Amino acid sequence: MNIWQLIQHRIPDGILNKMEKGNHKLPDKFQAKVTEQLDGALFAVQKGGISFSAKISGPVELGKEYVFHSLREEKGIVLRVDRSIPAIENTAQPLPGNRTPSIGLQQLQAQSTIHRLEHHIREAGVKFAPAELQQLAKVIDGFQGPQKEIMMELTKFLVVRNAATPEAVHKNLPFLTAALLDDESLGSTLEKVKQLISVSKEARPETLKLQAQLEKITIPAPLQSQKEMVLFLKQLFSNTGLDYENTLFQRLHSQQSLSSLPLEQLKPILLEYAKGMMNKEESGFVGKLINKITGFQLLSREEGSFQHLFLPIPVVVEKESREWYVHLSSKKNKADGIDPDYCRIVLYLDLPLFSTTLVDLFVQQRVITLSIHHSYPSLGDLVENGLPQLKENLSQKGYTLSAIKTVHKQEDGLEELPLDFVKKIFSTSEEGVDFRI
Repeated sequence: MNIWQLIQHRIPDGILNKMEKGNHKLPDKFQAKVTEQLDGALFAVQKGGISFSAKISGPVELGKEYVFHSLREEKGIVLRVDRSIPAIENTAQPLPGNRTPSIGLQQLQAQSTIHRLEHHIREAGVKFAPAELQQLAKVIDGFQGPQKEIMMELTKFLVVRNAATPEAVHKNLPFLTAALLDDESLGSTLEKVKQLISVSKEARPETLKLQAQLEKITIPAPLQSQKEMVLFLKQLFSNTGLDYENTLFQRLHSQQSLSSLPLEQLKPILLEYAKGMMNKEESGFVGKLINKITGFQLLSREEGSFQHLFLPIPVVVEKESREWYVHLSSKKNKADGIDPDYCRIVLYLDLPLFSTTLVDLFVQQRVITLSIHHSYPSLGDLVENGLPQLKENLSQKGYTLSAIKTVHKQEDGLEELPLDFVKKIFSTSEEGVDFRI
């Protein structure tokens, strides 16, 4: 069986770009940041989520953004400086979302979808034909209220952060929509596929593998033990197959055989199982589950020297099935693990008493700032009363709690993923805090 042919059509474009070994196709004119001087006129440049090295013709300063013209010569890419981007230009027309907290939802939506998309596309240096732009705006306008704003954030993520082409945006946006905007959670879809498979009379090896893997993944998270919870998250990330294509890429890059690659992960098992499906209902739910997993894979990515992991966590709280989310951003270390000295963790928790709670934790040189967004009026007092104990517990682990902020928000009664959380996981800087320690 050729595993590569089986999954190639499901690999997100961002991973396929990596397989080109850095040979990224650049537009003739684009905006990018100069991040590092490597040797003489050779610099490290970051465009969206893509980092590459190129010779630069013209004076530049590290950390600043420029508009470049790209010229491909025999020895590699040469960038000619067109103009620099003044700091005031980046703030004169702030982007909607995390950079404009004072702008309300109604004000944002009063702006034309086309106008907002044009702004993001100019920022990314990607070219969209008018017809392509109108088609994308039509898809976004098909949603209303907060869901429309989430769609805009997802589109902005693909265009600005990944510098995606129009084809890549249209291809990958449905996966992100399936992951974050579907009425049904990942846990619910897993359970439905599990139930459909359990009544199947087939004894194919793929069916037995799928049943065994679904049994592992649908076990609720252990919330009582810290060690068990950490182990559960590691196993969930691997067992679901969120790192499957990355493992394939590493195998291909090191010229290892794919035939020895273990298939004991949910996504490749689903892809293999789907080849022999006959039942229309079963086919629909299996396809839906594959699309959700692919969407979460797109959110687990690398950007320059940072890695981002996004994980949905099925939990049972007071005998009710719920879904939590964790987003972790970290500098890459030598072991490709989490850097405990510099990272950011954003948690979305659906709790019985506190309702929806957003926890945003930022660590820099083992100094922690923390913000908690909640809809429980007394939580602010509880946090303030617990500060001495929290500070002491963190100190014992070698961390210093520098600042903490609690933000009370009115409960909107919606169970869908909140816009605030989506903006948080795509933002690049932490917000201010209320009181210092």
